[in-house]
Amino acid sequence: MQTVRAELPLDLDRAGAWRRLRDLSAPHRYVPRLTAAAFNGPQREGVGASRRVRMGRLLTLDETVTAWREAEGISLRLHRGAGGPLPPLRQHFFDYGLAERGGHVWLVNRMRYEVGLGVLGVLLDRLLLRRIMTRWLRDVTLAQKIHYETGEQVTPAVLAAWQTGPRGAGQH
Repeated sequence: MQTVRAELPLDLDRAGAWRRLRDLSAPHRYVPRLTAAAFNGPQREGVGASRRVRMGRLLTLDETVTAWREAEGISLRLHRGAGGPLPPLRQHFFDYGLAERGGHVWLVNRMRYEVGLGVLGVLLDRLLLRRIMTRWLRDVTLAQKIHYETGEQVTPAVLAAWQTGPRGAGQH
């Protein structure tokens, strides 16, 4: 299983950060290019809660909670209904987490994935997928920080301004 990681400090206390993190209805307010999110059933929290997210007009994925660590983090399995993740991936997980260091709360996010296709998949991961996953995770984590701290919806323009503005990669 491959893992990429992104971390950023938050200007929130742990309780406030957890309140935002546990809200599974809000990813379309901060995940870049996500246009909608809706629950698959009545469960809203805990292991087994599931949501369907849409990116643009064509891509729809399910995200199902596989781990719920109260006030610490949530792990989601990304998949297409009863099927697996988007090819060439065999497994795909997104771990949203919180940590405290030096008196500050940090977003600590990971993307874990397994690529199929044997040797071709290993090469594809080294040349392309790992870079894409790293960039994507970095953007999601920064957008998550922006949304959590401001409460605003993060548009591509807002994200770009934080990436290139005086705050530099969203740091205060």
